[in-house]
Amino acid sequence: MSYTKPYFAGFEYHSKEVCKFLQAYSTFTLMLTNGAIIHHQPEHALDFRRWLNHHQIEDIRVSIRNNDPAAVAQQ
Repeated sequence: MSYTKPYFAGFEYHSKEVCKFLQAYSTFTLMLTNGAIIHHQPEHALDFRRWLNHHQIEDIRVSIRNNDPAAVAQQ
């Protein structure tokens, strides 16, 4: 699987159209650059997540953890 391609198989949006995501099990909630919120359930969730990470699309869960002083203090 090539994560460098701008499109992921079965996902109709270009990587540059996605700005943030949140994953719950195999369901991804994604915010597009136009402000729309969409849901996607890829056949291979781990590969999709790797594709998102490769294209440096913000993982909301990681951003919250990194910006929460209480979470940082617990580490």
